[in-house]
Amino acid sequence: MPDLEFEAVYRAAGPALQLALLLAREAGLRQKAIRELKLDSCNFEMRVLTGRTKAWSTYNVPMTRRLETKLLWACQAVTNPDMPILQAFNRGQGPLCSTNLDHKLRAAKAAAGCASGWAFHDLRRTGARAIYAAFHDIRKVQRFLGHLNPQHSWWYLGLEATELTHDDIEHCSSERQKESAA
Repeated sequence: MPDLEFEAVYRAAGPALQLALLLAREAGLRQKAIRELKLDSCNFEMRVLTGRTKAWSTYNVPMTRRLETKLLWACQAVTNPDMPILQAFNRGQGPLCSTNLDHKLRAAKAAAGCASGWAFHDLRRTGARAIYAAFHDIRKVQRFLGHLNPQHSWWYLGLEATELTHDDIEHCSSERQKESAA
């Protein structure tokens, strides 16, 4: 997805959707992790987001300056530390669900005149590609996405898993063993 298109949708979005878009694109979070993100997951001193992947391993994702600024602003609206950050923008309504965010994204895309069919998970892939382009290290992408299996990370990049080296596979196996022992 082109940067100009993302920026147009970002500008047309409300504050909660803007934060969700940045969390997907710049932190690589899944929509569920975005909806459940709480204050204690944000370490502003180290500029890191922490949490659990869907496979229950731990992730630590660095914050970009843009994401940090938006998160600092959003966290000020949170009155209950047990409440997800995005829920602060959905007061008086039920818990924020993926349908709510999808509707908000469709509305922002329409307002921005964006006709392409990208969604939150595509933003996660965009973030993964940016990390791979910067570092050319599948392990960094794998950690960014919270994948246990490096082949999933290769799929996100649109590359063949046959490009994995023996060292990549060994490294991933030893990481999985460390996580299971913890």
